[in-house]
Amino acid sequence: MRYRWMDCPKCRCHLAINTTETPEGISGSLRRWSVDRSINDGKLLQIPAAERSPDGGFVVSCVCGQTIPVPGKPDAVSAEREVDMRVNLGD
Repeated sequence: MRYRWMDCPKCRCHLAINTTETPEGISGSLRRWSVDRSINDGKLLQIPAAERSPDGGFVVSCVCGQTIPVPGKPDAVSAEREVDMRVNLGD
């Protein structure tokens, strides 16, 4: 699982974009919440492989409709599901 955190410039909510990547594309979810917590919702993501940029980035739309460019490099990676992303400190 790859994690990215950013803010939406339109609704000013915080976003958590969690994805898993396969040769077929990207699947995951987008969660958003407002600073005062009055908004807390999200949606599923399905992005075909053809829509990824060369650097691995992609575009999603926030729940409010704003287009959000998502960078290829995640902010964090869960090693349990992304074995190829693990750092081997023993070698």
